[in-house]
Amino acid sequence: MLDQAWYLEPLGLYADRAAVLDRLEVVLAAGTVPPPEGRNWQLELLAERAVDTGRNMRLREGLELAESVLAAADDDLTVARGRACLAAGQALAWMATDATVARADRAFADAERYFRALGNREWLGSALLRRGYSVWFQSAADYRRAEAFIRAALSTWDPSSLRRPPALAFHADVLIELGDLDEAERQLDAAQALVKPGTVTMGPSNIAWTRAHLTAARRDARRTERLLNEAEREAADLDWFEAHMGTTFLLDAAELLSRLGLESRAQHYFERGRARAGDDDAEVLQARAALLARSGDPLEAIEVLQEMVRRDWLEKRLVWRHDLLMAWATFRAGRQGAGQLAAVGLESAVRCGSPLVALLGEPEVTWPLAALAEQAGSEIARGIRLQRAVHPSPGQLIVRLFGPARITRADGTSVAIPAGMPGELARMLALHDEGLPVEVVLDTFFPLVDASTARGRLRQVLARLRTAAGDIVVRDEDHIRLVPCWVDVREFLAAADRARSATGALAVMRAYAALALHSGPLLPADRYAPWAEHVRHRVDYRHLDLLEFLAADAERRGSQVEALTALEAAWDANPDDAERYREAIERVRGAA
Repeated sequence: MLDQAWYLEPLGLYADRAAVLDRLEVVLAAGTVPPPEGRNWQLELLAERAVDTGRNMRLREGLELAESVLAAADDDLTVARGRACLAAGQALAWMATDATVARADRAFADAERYFRALGNREWLGSALLRRGYSVWFQSAADYRRAEAFIRAALSTWDPSSLRRPPALAFHADVLIELGDLDEAERQLDAAQALVKPGTVTMGPSNIAWTRAHLTAARRDARRTERLLNEAEREAADLDWFEAHMGTTFLLDAAELLSRLGLESRAQHYFERGRARAGDDDAEVLQARAALLARSGDPLEAIEVLQEMVRRDWLEKRLVWRHDLLMAWATFRAGRQGAGQLAAVGLESAVRCGSPLVALLGEPEVTWPLAALAEQAGSEIARGIRLQRAVHPSPGQLIVRLFGPARITRADGTSVAIPAGMPGELARMLALHDEGLPVEVVLDTFFPLVDASTARGRLRQVLARLRTAAGDIVVRDEDHIRLVPCWVDVREFLAAADRARSATGALAVMRAYAALALHSGPLLPADRYAPWAEHVRHRVDYRHLDLLEFLAADAERRGSQVEALTALEAAWDANPDDAERYREAIERVRGAA
């Protein structure tokens, strides 16, 4: 009976397994089956109960059962002790405090020792997998160490092991977070090849679920939704879907679709998960906070995110996302401190493994928040911002024209912008990706001078600029331009275009992303320069258009504070239309 229970475990047939253990309990109660030397049937049964109790998220009960086995078992009762250590490790890992995670790691290490002594490679691989995934991935947020343990688990099992397909999916899950998407896909293909038609395991559904994470990282919204439907269809007749893990799937699906801007579908999955678990469930609270932060009421999002911290159960692997979502909600609510919060979140993501953790996990939030975090002094954010450039070199220029104009190189060194015409020329060229014809530059700076004299004066201006700033200008015969550079104004206009081309929640997120780049007045030192007039009009129009779009969307959703923040900013940007904004603000306040 124990052999049958162990066989059913990797198949995910938990109800059948529980029935077998119930029958075993009846048999043992009759006292007719004496165990061989070195075995204690009652303790082994109790260890299996501990494993299943913890899997059903009754963590303290499962831990108490496991500890009672360990307290009663002699050192030579290896099966009972090993399985109890496995159960204890899982329960402790999912409690997710620093103390319980450290204890979980020791419990899994003990389980490995016992299973090696038994020569049971199936259980040894299971202990390695859980140590990697539950301890180092989910709870300690050291993705690289997690990946090493999972690789060790996969090398332990025989090629035909039933545990391999879901383990390969778990491995892919970690690789996706680390940004190794191609290797993750290879792992999923290998898992798919091992799943035999008609075999009842959680493999096919788990593989489809993890593929949904992969396609979400690649920003393929429709395929992600199709894969989630496939995962649920594959899981329909499996025990795990009706248990706690099924609720986890529904809430995870809500989060994935929310990141991709499919808000109505995300809400559908969220409501199903909430109906199962209730409003006070930790995972429900987590999903609700994420959906609110991305496209719901930002003040409500801040409140829920703060509640998650007060409860002291936030897994470390979620800390970076929690901090970035708090920064995003803070930014959307028009409150101070979004940049500092974003800097903290980016640091947490890097500690998990690399900046790709944030860039692939929350791209629509990370890119704009990196701009705010960089303004708050984050070196990590500066590096992330440079990822927008193709193969940035250390000498590439970073040009900022919102607020006081400043130029830096990609390696962080500052570039001196001289006063007068040389600096003005650099700022003017920065507005044009392809540069300008020399004749346009001459007409702008020397309109009343003959061509020969004007060209001589331009050479002098370029020489002064080169002396102060180095070779930042390139002259190709009758064309003049800056060396390759990233310019905040050009990026703002491109981001505004991306927002206009999107729809629904994705359009809102991209509109905020564009606003994060608008960090001050455009070229305040060149307020009346004719060469800046056209771009200034474009920027002002796009800025106002974004604010009015966000105000209308927030008002439609009933997010009054968010709408007021956008309307007040629009009023500041366009005081000539004060009466219209005053009426809109009064309407929103009346609705509140």
